[in-house]
Amino acid sequence: MAKRGSRKKAVKRSTARAGSKKSAKPTTARRVKKASPKKRTAAKRAATKTTAKRKTAARAAASRSRRKHPTAEPSKLASATAAVRGAVAGAVAAVADRLPWASGDLDAIAFLEKDHRRFEDLLKEGQDTTERAVKGRTELLDTLAGLLNVHELIEEKVLYPALKAHPEAKDIVLEGYQEHHVADLIVKELHALPKDDEKWGAKFKVLKESIEHHIGEEEGEMFRTARGLFSRDELQQMGARMARMKAGSYGD
Repeated sequence: MAKRGSRKKAVKRSTARAGSKKSAKPTTARRVKKASPKKRTAAKRAATKTTAKRKTAARAAASRSRRKHPTAEPSKLASATAAVRGAVAGAVAAVADRLPWASGDLDAIAFLEKDHRRFEDLLKEGQDTTERAVKGRTELLDTLAGLLNVHELIEEKVLYPALKAHPEAKDIVLEGYQEHHVADLIVKELHALPKDDEKWGAKFKVLKESIEHHIGEEEGEMFRTARGLFSRDELQQMGARMARMKAGSYGD
């Protein structure tokens, strides 16, 4: 009986030890999973350094991209801004010109546009003439040439120099000078050519197309830019100067 009792006690102790070992394993596992405060702090610092490095690299890449792809030139931006301002100012001016108090007070743009409409009428009239209309062609060409000379002089003395001082308008102004030159050459050739020559009508048509193109360029980009660059008062002062020049009193 004593031996059986001792064996039972031995079995119990062995079972107790086994249970103690089994229960110790989860505790050990938990201790392994749970990092010490020092390790957690080190991990946070490492993560912070990694994030800072990534941000620095991103800024450097963005800076290189800006150097490779610079922003638009200031002149282009200024040109776009002037065009937008000109479109708005043109719409306002179109309404203002219909008011009674403004009907007789043309600014520079309205003054030139009035000439343009006159040119369009004369050009259409000239295109409709035939080889038998020698006298009519001669008189019409003389009238057109006289008005064209004064118109070009007004633009080249008043509007063009004022616009050329602004970089965003320089190119369109230089084109305007050259288009004046081309029109003058064609008019000179038409004067020299017999009015009943079969080539006269074809050459006059080329003049018509050249002047109409010039009018489209001016009333588009050039005049929009002018309305964006100059105030209404400035344009009215230019218009008054143009009127004096057209009347023969240059005032220079």
